[in-house]
Amino acid sequence: MLPTWTVSRLLSTAGDYLTARGSESGRLDAELLLSHALNLERIDLYLQYDRPLTSEEVDRFREHVRRRARHEPVAYILGTAYFRHLRLRVSPAVLIPRPETEELVEHVLDWLAVHPPELWDCGGGQASRVCDVGTGSGAIALSLATERGVSVLALDSSSAALKVASANAQAAGVTHLVSFDCRDLLSDVPAESLMAIVSNPPYVSDEEWGGLARDVRDFEPQEALRGGPDGLDVYRRLLPDAARVLRPGGGLFLEIGFAQAERVMNMARRTGFCHIRVYRDLSGKERIVCMAKPGAPRLSIAGLTRSTESRQVHVLETVRQALAAGAIVGTPTDTVYGLATAWDSAKGRRTLREGKGRREDKPFQVMFSSVEAATASLPGLSSAAVRILEGLLPGPYTFVVATDLPQAASLGSEGSVGVRVPDHPELLGLLAALGVPLAATSANRGGEDAAWGPEEVPGEVAAACAVLLEAQAAASPSGSASTVVDLRSVDEDGTAIVLREGVVSGAEVLERIGFLLS
Repeated sequence: MLPTWTVSRLLSTAGDYLTARGSESGRLDAELLLSHALNLERIDLYLQYDRPLTSEEVDRFREHVRRRARHEPVAYILGTAYFRHLRLRVSPAVLIPRPETEELVEHVLDWLAVHPPELWDCGGGQASRVCDVGTGSGAIALSLATERGVSVLALDSSSAALKVASANAQAAGVTHLVSFDCRDLLSDVPAESLMAIVSNPPYVSDEEWGGLARDVRDFEPQEALRGGPDGLDVYRRLLPDAARVLRPGGGLFLEIGFAQAERVMNMARRTGFCHIRVYRDLSGKERIVCMAKPGAPRLSIAGLTRSTESRQVHVLETVRQALAAGAIVGTPTDTVYGLATAWDSAKGRRTLREGKGRREDKPFQVMFSSVEAATASLPGLSSAAVRILEGLLPGPYTFVVATDLPQAASLGSEGSVGVRVPDHPELLGLLAALGVPLAATSANRGGEDAAWGPEEVPGEVAAACAVLLEAQAAASPSGSASTVVDLRSVDEDGTAIVLREGVVSGAEVLERIGFLLS
């Protein structure tokens, strides 16, 4: 009499068999294959552990096991793979999505949080599009569309792969956000038409190819894996084309292979990219390279704070949310053009220092919408300091005041803050509408000339910004920065110290302060 095959017996037998045939996850493979053969969830196998199986069920399972024993990937046998929150259809026409690529998507989502597509859309058109080059199953494109709602152009040179990706888009309900096109990399994509590009290109070198597991080498599409002698053939073609089709300030996000980071970074520098960074995956390997094209989109402040039109209100809310997430914006002032971020955002302050090349020991100024907003936000201000702020602001000054604000040190100076209330109605209106003070500095690198408008901001500095704000009001005609005055001793001995002369001379500002305190 033939033995009865139960769920538990089949799992044990098949798991041991697959392990003996070289699988590193024999038991897991057996569970996945049996749940597929029985049309059950994995957990249900253990709820039916002693259930006897019919001969038809056993035969279906045996066929799955035979295929796996020949090293065919489990995902191809099942016809599905999981990526982030998505259940994707896969076939030998596409790579099986991997956890490392989930991390690539995470970096793109982080970038989109501080470079919102809505701020690129203000001029109309398709500028807010992200492009997934070599989309395969559509894993990257569909993740971005479902998680961020961004419009994605998904490209692949394989029509068979695009058929799989299109089916996945339909299943995910994002066909209105993702469009597919069969083309070689970025060929025929219009110049400066994209805000971001993400790609997991073929990067396996000829030397590495023979050492790949049979599951990969014998079954997954070679054209999606092999990158030429050193694995970088596609990168050499992709980077120059990416520089052509990205808008100023656009981001490029690439997955890379073993020991390729330095060479890809060098290619990026030669191509003109900036803010080039390498990130390691969860196993500690250099896996992701991110970079930006110099420049940034622009947005007019005019009407942004006064309009009740839903689009303008939405854009303002987008700026507010981006700042909360750590974004930097370029801002006009009554003196030089500046860079600013939410004063309570550690990420924003860090990015602001990196984008400008500012030392940790150099404090930021803080821009407030009014003197009332400053005094309400800064505990422990002296009465003399308040009189000076009320008497001279708004104006082209930065007043360093003593305060009990706990976060003062994070702005660059323990126990004090540089207060700025620019005499710039449009900017003050924006600050009031945003409802958050902004940590700010000039929009130039240390030692370089100041910028007087967005068009003069160095491209590499601009690329750190979500947007460069424009205003109708002109900068100071004198061509000087704000006058910086230290008021920390003014209550003790009435002394104010001019730290930097600017629009207003040191003698003049001290005379005005003396009058206010007399």
